Amino acid sequence: AVVEAARELRAAGRAFALTLVVEAEGSTYRKPGALALVADDGRRVGVISGGCLEPGLVELARAALAAREPRDTLFDTRDDDDLIFGSGSGCRGRMRVVAWPVLPDQPAPMLDVVLALDASRRAVRVPLAPLALRLQLPAAVTLRPAPLVLMIGAGPEALPLLGMARTLGWHAWVADHRTGLLESPPLRCADRLIAARPAQALAELADTPLDAVIVMTHTAEGDLAALAALAARDVPYVGLLGPKLRRDELLAQLTEAERAALDGRLHAPVGMKLGGEGPEAIVLGIVAELQRELHARA
Repeated sequence: AVVEAARELRAAGRAFALTLVVEAEGSTYRKPGALALVADDGRRVGVISGGCLEPGLVELARAALAAREPRDTLFDTRDDDDLIFGSGSGCRGRMRVVAWPVLPDQPAPMLDVVLALDASRRAVRVPLAPLALRLQLPAAVTLRPAPLVLMIGAGPEALPLLGMARTLGWHAWVADHRTGLLESPPLRCADRLIAARPAQALAELADTPLDAVIVMTHTAEGDLAALAALAARDVPYVGLLGPKLRRDELLAQLTEAERAALDGRLHAPVGMKLGGEGPEAIVLGIVAELQRELHARA
């Protein structure tokens, strides 16, 4: 959402500030690398707390825009006095945040870094010098792209999975050769639609780092082709929709080498067992399991 808002504001010639958490200790809502954006009219995209520190974040952004140079501030909620006279958050943490102004028709190195991160889908180390010396900041901060989840299959689970994925800030792509399914208006909220069979779709994305692939074509042929192709790909999380018996039948048709390649990263049946029936309940379990896996890798 921060990247999308930055692109829109930049294209519209609007001023805004990119804010970045560069240090955190104790109990804080966000950790180093967390991004947020504050537009010139005070509109905010992204958060650094449960809401208690956001007024201070807006003030920091406005100060950076007024000065036309980066500004930083320290949010410290470790003292008892903060419960009465401060933010009242009770988080007992310390967080330093830097705001970079992005002005119309002016170079914006920090914005370039954020956009390049989103395009390359690879974590980057952002050096903070000479700010580090002037503002007593760490030398660098690691920024990580939003997770990218590919759904192979545009069946009934695709729409609720798209909705939950985008709510969590993930990139969500859908691949299916059945163009009739892809042309469904609700699926247009996907970040990308790929009209191709599983093997072809994965071949087209050979140079794209994928955080997770959910195989859910609802056909044995499609699922088998997807698993075979994924055996040759370095995707950390592969989810397969369907019961254990169906999983075993599909795995039996793979080669021993393909099964070995999927071992340890194939989650089948995909998702936590939370109970309930229907696409929404199934997707809730998938998203819960995937959130746990992605967070463990962060």
